[in-house]
Amino acid sequence: MADFLESEAEESEVDSEEDERPAERKKPKRKAAVQSDDEDDEEEDDEERLREELKDLIDDAPIEESGSDGEDSDASVGPKKRKKSDDELDDRLEDEDYDLIEENLGVKVARNKFKRLRRLEDDDSDNEGADDPDLEREVIAEKLFVPGSDDEDENRSESAAPREVEYDDDNEDMESDADDFIVDDDGRPIAERKKKRKPIFTDASLQEGQDIFGVDFDYDEFENYREEDEEDEEDGYLTDDYMEEDDEEGERRRLKKGKAKRPSKKSIFEIYEPSELKRSHFTDLDNEIRKTDVPERMQIREVPITPVEEGSTELEEEAEWIYKQAFLKPPVSKADSQEARERSRRGGSTVIKIRQALDFMRNQTLEVPFIAFYRKEYVQPELSINDLWKVYKYDAKWCQLKQRKENLLKLLENMREFQMDKVMANPDAPIPDNMRLIKDEDIERLKNVQTPEELRDVHTHFLLYYSHDLPEMQKVQRTKERKQEIQEKKKLAREEAEKNGEDPEEAAVAVEAALPDEEEPTEVKYAVRSGPYELCRKAGLEPLVRKFGLSAEQFAENVRDNYQRHEVEQPAVPPLEAAQEFLPAGGSAAEVLRRAVYMCGVQLAREPLLRSTLRDALRERATITIKPTTKGIKMIDESHSCFSLKYLKKKPVRDLTGDQFLKLTMAAEDKLLEISISENIEGNTSPSYLEELKQLYQKDEFAATVQAWNDIRAEAVTLALTKIVMPELRRELQALLLQESKEYVLKCCRRRLYDWLKVAPYESRVSDDDDEEWDASNGVRVISIAYVPDREHCAFACSVVAGGEVADHLRLPHLLYRRNAWDPMERQHKEADLTALRRFIFNKKPHVIVIGGESREALNIKADVSECIQQLIEDEQFPRIPIEIADNHISKIYSNSIRGRNDFREYPDVLRQAICQARLLQDPLMEISQLCGPDEEILCLRYHPLQDQINKEDLLEGIELEFVNRVNEVGVDVNEAVLTGRGTELLQFVCGLGPRKAQALIKLFKQTNQKLENRTQLVTVCHMGPKVFINCSGFIKIDTSSLGDSTEAYIEVLDGSRVHPETYEWARKMAVDALEYEDEDANPAGALEEILEAPERLKDLDLDAFAEELERQGFGNKSITLYDIRAELNSRYKDLRVSFGSPTSEELFDILTKESPETFYVGKMVLATVVGITHRKPQREMLDQANPVRNDETGLWECPFCHKNDFPELSEVWNHFDAGACPGQATGVRIRLDNGLSGYIHIKNLSDRHVTDPTERVRIGQTIHCRVLKIDVERFSVDCSSKSSDLLDKNNEWRPTKDPFYDQESEEKDIRKDKEAKQTKERMQYVKRVIVHPSFRNISFAEAEKLMENMAQGEVIVRPSSKGSDHLTVTWKVADGICQHIDVREEGKENAFSLGRSLLIQGSEFEDLDEIIARYVTPMAGHARDLIAYKYYKPLGGMRDKAEEWLKEEKAKNANKIHYIISAAKNHPGRFLLSYLPRNKCTHEYVSVTPDGYKFRQRMFDSLGSLLKWFKEHFRDPPPSGTPVQRTPALRTPHGGMTSTMYHTPAAHTPAFHTPAHTPGPAYINTPYTPSAQTPYMTPFATTPRQPDFLTPVIPRHKPVPVFTEPSDWQKAAEDWVRHRSVRDTPSTPRSSEGMSTPRQSRTPRMDSRSTPRHDMRSTPRHDVRSTPHGHSSGRSSRAHSVRSTPHTNTSPRSMSLGDATPLYDEN
Repeated sequence: MADFLESEAEESEVDSEEDERPAERKKPKRKAAVQSDDEDDEEEDDEERLREELKDLIDDAPIEESGSDGEDSDASVGPKKRKKSDDELDDRLEDEDYDLIEENLGVKVARNKFKRLRRLEDDDSDNEGADDPDLEREVIAEKLFVPGSDDEDENRSESAAPREVEYDDDNEDMESDADDFIVDDDGRPIAERKKKRKPIFTDASLQEGQDIFGVDFDYDEFENYREEDEEDEEDGYLTDDYMEEDDEEGERRRLKKGKAKRPSKKSIFEIYEPSELKRSHFTDLDNEIRKTDVPERMQIREVPITPVEEGSTELEEEAEWIYKQAFLKPPVSKADSQEARERSRRGGSTVIKIRQALDFMRNQTLEVPFIAFYRKEYVQPELSINDLWKVYKYDAKWCQLKQRKENLLKLLENMREFQMDKVMANPDAPIPDNMRLIKDEDIERLKNVQTPEELRDVHTHFLLYYSHDLPEMQKVQRTKERKQEIQEKKKLAREEAEKNGEDPEEAAVAVEAALPDEEEPTEVKYAVRSGPYELCRKAGLEPLVRKFGLSAEQFAENVRDNYQRHEVEQPAVPPLEAAQEFLPAGGSAAEVLRRAVYMCGVQLAREPLLRSTLRDALRERATITIKPTTKGIKMIDESHSCFSLKYLKKKPVRDLTGDQFLKLTMAAEDKLLEISISENIEGNTSPSYLEELKQLYQKDEFAATVQAWNDIRAEAVTLALTKIVMPELRRELQALLLQESKEYVLKCCRRRLYDWLKVAPYESRVSDDDDEEWDASNGVRVISIAYVPDREHCAFACSVVAGGEVADHLRLPHLLYRRNAWDPMERQHKEADLTALRRFIFNKKPHVIVIGGESREALNIKADVSECIQQLIEDEQFPRIPIEIADNHISKIYSNSIRGRNDFREYPDVLRQAICQARLLQDPLMEISQLCGPDEEILCLRYHPLQDQINKEDLLEGIELEFVNRVNEVGVDVNEAVLTGRGTELLQFVCGLGPRKAQALIKLFKQTNQKLENRTQLVTVCHMGPKVFINCSGFIKIDTSSLGDSTEAYIEVLDGSRVHPETYEWARKMAVDALEYEDEDANPAGALEEILEAPERLKDLDLDAFAEELERQGFGNKSITLYDIRAELNSRYKDLRVSFGSPTSEELFDILTKESPETFYVGKMVLATVVGITHRKPQREMLDQANPVRNDETGLWECPFCHKNDFPELSEVWNHFDAGACPGQATGVRIRLDNGLSGYIHIKNLSDRHVTDPTERVRIGQTIHCRVLKIDVERFSVDCSSKSSDLLDKNNEWRPTKDPFYDQESEEKDIRKDKEAKQTKERMQYVKRVIVHPSFRNISFAEAEKLMENMAQGEVIVRPSSKGSDHLTVTWKVADGICQHIDVREEGKENAFSLGRSLLIQGSEFEDLDEIIARYVTPMAGHARDLIAYKYYKPLGGMRDKAEEWLKEEKAKNANKIHYIISAAKNHPGRFLLSYLPRNKCTHEYVSVTPDGYKFRQRMFDSLGSLLKWFKEHFRDPPPSGTPVQRTPALRTPHGGMTSTMYHTPAAHTPAFHTPAHTPGPAYINTPYTPSAQTPYMTPFATTPRQPDFLTPVIPRHKPVPVFTEPSDWQKAAEDWVRHRSVRDTPSTPRSSEGMSTPRQSRTPRMDSRSTPRHDMRSTPRHDVRSTPHGHSSGRSSRAHSVRSTPHTNTSPRSMSLGDATPLYDEN
């Protein structure tokens, strides 16, 4: 704030002219410092005053202490004096001087030309006011603050006492050489009188004003006079206007005396933003908190501490309530198991301890740390300090609940009184049906409320029944209060009149007449209740609801007791008949009954007892179900925190642990999970609690009327529970679970902070005790090294001495270089850095060296530093200095914090980090507290991964409590804090203080420049109130040994101990008794000093007897306190923190890798980079016994170890051994993880398959997935596995353990569903193609089938394929509603969008789409058309049941005939179902349509007539044995295809059925194939002679295939085809597809010029080397017999060794 004020300060540019000062402003006790001897020289006086102010800008005189009065120097006690020399300052400063002043001060100085200063001696001058010191203060204030309006601000700064300014005549003649340097106009030196300046301000900015300008001014006095100033100014303006009409003399006088108008002044409240003032604690409320004698934290608590009235039993009630709510009542979930254990160990005496603690807090305003340290007898062992904080927290909840109960109780009583008045207005009239009288039970129920939830239930119940009467009740209440007020006034008037002897009645009438007219009061507007319930109430349905048989209260008692405590009253009439009397005009009885059911349901739902019972049942029996969203299924993998909770089925909420629910809620907020709390909970004796409750509201009879009413009651209960109560309670439960989970996270944060704060300052371990240089009694010297793991940035070392002061630092730009680097410059630079570091260590002589644990390179730095130490030990007899590696998390936060930048502005971040590391070692508590400023940078530390989910205020409160506990345990030395400036943040955590009180305390000591010499001065000097003093005095320690003879004040040795001032007498008594002094010889102070030197003599004291004596004297139980005093006298302010310990291997691993057991564990899947291959070098014996192997195929030799296989001679293998060039057998792969760890994958863990050479699987630099199998924390390495089985982990061996309630079934169901969705998506995906052809469309499967509906049979659409850009799909219409999809593979593509040069359908090659349509689709369409036109064809879609039905009908008509029917199979497009009924059982077989004809029972038929003829002759024959039994899957499955035998063509054209894609295309009328000039590579169908030299060798995959030479002309081709036709039925001999082309003159005669045989040299002739999945040749034909021929394959009738994968007979 001080910096901010300084930066905002501006010098007024208004001429410094003065107004006349009013007479009443002059202080009679003030003495003028200088007076004028020339009344008329106003301008000279003004400049003289300004020069007087600027004179102090170059005043280097030291601040001197005034010892003349012998009093304590204290700014707030009395006025201060200052000394001032009689010498005067020359006003002629050069411009360079002004520049120097402005540069040093950072403020602008008005460069006025001053005249000569003269001593003024006329006491009676009119200018006395102008030279008044008060005015000087005001002028300086004007320079500090920006001039502005004169509006008075209601906010004032702290008041300060008026101060006098006097000269000290003793130093009148003292002059310095510096004074002689400044001379006047005549060259005579002007000596400045030395003056004493004391800090007088608590506001830093005003104090800076005094320090800069050297003028003592009181800003508060300045504020006090502002009203008068404003009045003066207003009068001045009026006077000006008036005097303009005055005479000339008056004008001159006005100009003379009103010459200088003071510029308008602004307070800091007008200059600065309220948020800035609030942040720096400068508001009125902050001032009030500072002044109030109550501990600050008690004042700023949300519900302030209030004392309890004497004789009240509130403390007992509150203690009982806190014990039940805070310590006895278990939470809903198992968030904290430790708390459950603590709950079990507490006994019944806890209530008494809680009551005592509450008495200390509320009645004695003692804070928790004081109670925990100095009232142990009253709270221990049941209540620890954290338990006391819990009591403190629940006290606020109790006070809040109590206040709300009282408000609601007053409302109920007023309503009850209103009802009684309303009823008594007409006593004989019956109570209205819609009036529910407030009974004593309602009042008692409110008094018994224990929780805010119950109070809310009572309030909503009250509003349900009485909200409509509230406005009228409030109006009546105000009228009553007014009448009562008038009566009181009349009564007082009568009494007064009787005393004065007047007529009392007249006085009363006069009072009534004097009353003002009754104003219309502002009515409290309530929400207009116009909901369904209010409409039902206004309709008068309350009597009908009563006929349901039970009131809401009675039903709630039934539910609470779980039996029918109240029997249901059964009406005699049915429900509809009962509703008739409430029937409105035009309404129905059913509608009335429905409204009554709703009204009853709402009354049940608002019944507090029922809600309380249901709330308890829900919290006990509720279950939670978790299901991931579509996004969550993908996002929540095994590295996600919710992986083990991804699917949950009916997990009881009471089994939720730790922060589980918070993680689930976060995932739900991210739309990853859906959380549902069970709607139906288990009953006491049945699965459904709702059914049990229905039974409690029913009459157990079987009459129709009773059953009708029971149904109505059950409907009301269902409505109340399922629609109103349970949804609200589920939301309430969810909020409670979230709160408990957050409280657990907050405890983890506090525990983490405790682990940091509990560490004591580092103790020197250097053993050289004789040398004073290594004495660590005043603190340890630390050298700290910090670096960034980047060679671009420098590392730094710094030396920090005791007190946290930075002594020196060293820049180490090459510290991260390697000593054995290949670059000589790197080695040289590294050596230079180590030499500098060694010299630095030798000169600074640290007790310890600490290295920031940024990465694994810290280990290398530690090794380098250790070597430096070793050299110093050997060369300089240096002691062995311990080297520590510390976590740099806190130091990195500090280096980037505002506090760190303010402390060390010129230092780089890395150096600030090093400084913080050293200070953390010296005192962790003090260093971490530096972040506890108003910027709240303490929140930047990472306590827990989920800390951001906690409310900021709650987290700050938890952090503050942890600091309060630790700081009061350690104590704070105020003098050290003021001296070093580093302990000021700690003081705010002292018991009784806070940020505001601590700030005022520190400012006081800084400004008075004195020390706190004893604890008594907290009262005498700091004006601390008794309550705050009692709380804080024991925790403020004073180093009495350092005061020594520097003060004349009494030094109390106990002020340096934890002994509280209230028990000093007992400590002195113990010392006297231990030394066995006689009473007359006893000197308590001397005895204390003597006992501190020999504390072992205290062991002989009987402290129990002493405690009994104190208790007898009325001091209470002080047994533990006496033992604490003895322990403190043994060792004053002994540090109770845990001594520093070097990090363990596991801790060091976490520090350097920045991992934790939660983020890095065995089984975690990680990404790693391959950095090398490891080999096991063979031993000499192994080399001698080696047996190199020769490869018979290549003739080369292979090394048996490294498997190098390019040795032409055996001798070279032995040379390979002898030269040591053999690396040996590969053993594994070296990897590096992202966190810097090195890893290793053994060769057996590289793959599930056997691997001999790892380079076959991985390459160096490749990133691979692997799973951690083992973590070696000492070597910083891990063993991993990249086997697919380990990565998939189907057996859940490595993944995080799943929750016991994990819903595996739902997960598997979602996996299947996702798989199907992916397949469907793949089916819908295709790449748009750029193909110019009439039949091509960029459409999908579904769009193609839809387009086919209106096309003729046999029409074709070519479209993109979902298999990729190298596939097409040909769709042709088989029959109405049936389309066949044929997969076409492309080769020789120029780009992804163009058409391939070669088109293959299961090995048969085509040159373009026209050829496919003409040679492949059109023949099949013709054969299908013949079948469809056959007389026995029926459009049954291949449905067997329909075919059987038709056959049986025909059989019934004509039993002698064997009926058969043909239908196109919809589920197998391209095949027709042949169904016949030879006898009584129908038989079904398939006929396949191929380009060459029909296939039936693995035989080919050229025409339909031959097929039917053969069928009629052989229908009784059994199906062929080679026919497989397995049925082909449906054609629509994704990427699923039919086997190569499904479509029987000479060229093995088996279309693959696949997923089509979506793009519409133009319509196309199917035309026969006619080659054109644009047809690429088109040759005649006749065989084209080829050069045999282009044939490539055939390498068969399974069985050798005989090669047939293709004939050179069509005649030979036909003969060859006929010759081989006879072997068509041989199933076992695989045939080559070559040389079996079918003549096509009869099919597609082409007699154009293109039929001329010719050599086509554009492609390499090749044999058919592509085998089918079964190993038979079905690839492209050689160019030697024309790629466009139609060769037969294993699917032709000649080679049916594999048979058809789809049965052609009825399997049934």
